[in-house]
Amino acid sequence: MLTSRRRFIGALSVGTASALLPATTFASIGKADPVKRIILDSDTATDDALAVLMAVTSPKLKVEAITITCGNVGFDQQTKNALYTIQLAGKNGQVPVFQGSARPLVRQVHGNATYVHGSDGMSNSFFPDPQQKPEKEHAVDAIIRLVDKYPNEITIVAIGPLTNVALALLREPSIAKKVKELYFMGGFYKFYGNINPGATYNAWVDPEAARVVFQSGIPITTVGFDVSVKSSVFTDDDYAKVEKLGTKYADFFMKINRIRRKYCKEHQKMNGSNHPDAITIAAVIDPSIVSLSVSRFVDIETRGELTLGALAIDELGVWGKPPNATICVEADEAKFKKMVFDTLKMS
Repeated sequence: MLTSRRRFIGALSVGTASALLPATTFASIGKADPVKRIILDSDTATDDALAVLMAVTSPKLKVEAITITCGNVGFDQQTKNALYTIQLAGKNGQVPVFQGSARPLVRQVHGNATYVHGSDGMSNSFFPDPQQKPEKEHAVDAIIRLVDKYPNEITIVAIGPLTNVALALLREPSIAKKVKELYFMGGFYKFYGNINPGATYNAWVDPEAARVVFQSGIPITTVGFDVSVKSSVFTDDDYAKVEKLGTKYADFFMKINRIRRKYCKEHQKMNGSNHPDAITIAAVIDPSIVSLSVSRFVDIETRGELTLGALAIDELGVWGKPPNATICVEADEAKFKKMVFDTLKMS
């Protein structure tokens, strides 16, 4: 059944509200939502960097850790990209970065996606080395420690392959019941893949890891490639508006998207660049950005010759299993873009 997350806001006078609402309900009106504790698991390149910037500058999030997973470009380079973005945001020493697994669970390293992100993962911007260094603790240990420290409070936001999360679950299965929720940037709903016709990059890089996570029992929300294509594309007009902002964040956005912008236009038939990682973190910051979703049972294809890494969504319930994922179907493009512009205006 399709479910909508559109909020209904009733307009009541103070006198009417105090007469009709319980005291506890009335007292809660106007209170800010509690700050969410998150672990951001990332293979930091262009779009991941925007997501990192949005996360560490959001007053609605407390980024307990950024954990680096295998993925877009060289492992150490991904780490530097995350650290540089933290430094750009003025958060040196406030957001720890932990290196995780530099390879998938059982497969060889797939290569890289420098054709999308440039050799440095940042559209060949070659930023200086960041001042902050990665922590000595392994990312998998950090995930387990933080989930144990804050049971039922941690949201894991996985915007890269799921290797680190799977390793944490394999080492300490009990954390599955302690993770509040997991947002995964991957898959699609009645759309098409960007790495093969049935799969998207993050699940394809390490399908075995994705399967471990989806079978773990953690409440999962997916924000897929389809949503990013429909609701996160920055057009030439959007880029012109960003350039006019004249801030250091806007300059950063323009630099890191040079190669990605061209790739999306020439090879993915978009009228600009999509930002799947950014719209995923946006949905964590403001869940109302997800305007339509479905609950389904999802498994991962690990042996398909043509569809490796596909999220197999049981649309008709033929497997007879209860849903294990909430799949974002539609998102509010205007809300997303406003959030990005509000972030880029900050500096």
